[in-house]
Amino acid sequence: MAKPIIAIKLRPQNYAGLVNLGNRVFTNMSGNLDFTTPVPTLLSLQTDVTDVVNAIGVWGPKGNRGSHDDLVDLRAKAITLSQTLKSLAQYVQNTAQTTAGSNYVLMATIITGSGYQLANAKTPQGILQMVQNFHNFVSRKLSPNEVKLKWKKPLNTTAAGNVKSYNVFRGTTAIFSAAVQIGSTAKTTFTDTNATAASVTWYYWIVPLGAAGYGVVSDVVSVTVASV
Repeated sequence: MAKPIIAIKLRPQNYAGLVNLGNRVFTNMSGNLDFTTPVPTLLSLQTDVTDVVNAIGVWGPKGNRGSHDDLVDLRAKAITLSQTLKSLAQYVQNTAQTTAGSNYVLMATIITGSGYQLANAKTPQGILQMVQNFHNFVSRKLSPNEVKLKWKKPLNTTAAGNVKSYNVFRGTTAIFSAAVQIGSTAKTTFTDTNATAASVTWYYWIVPLGAAGYGVVSDVVSVTVASV
């Protein structure tokens, strides 16, 4: 489980949303033994919520708005409430971490008990599928004894960073279990060189590596490479 983090996605212009969050946090934290010394205080939070509610009333409903000064006052009070909520969220985050340590399940329980919501946890990437379009790239820029391999990322890759590396395996037969790893790259290309005095036929595989370990082995690509 990833470390729980508080998410406040409300903009200062979302007056009703700030008021709702402020009321929820005030209610949940009042008398909550996990949060005995909140900073800012719950009284300050309640005052800021009341100020925004009153300013909304002065600004009035759509079609019967108040003056420009009333709007400026509402915006200022909403910013103050937003800052109070962010500061209090930091207090909750720090307190929960001090109490729970590395017990992230307990930390999440403490945080949500405050009335704040957690940021969506990133879903870990599962076993990576095989790379796509694995092939021998032919180019006049390559020397006769060079082979350039190219491929595309696995289809189920949910984020670019989920593939930690692509591991290149080479063998002298089409049996993967007899192949050896000859390189690892973060790119989707790899160049191999035949440094021997004889032409050889090599068999290649690409195996992606992610958080869940090695992924599915690619289809095999065979290439006959000229000598030096």
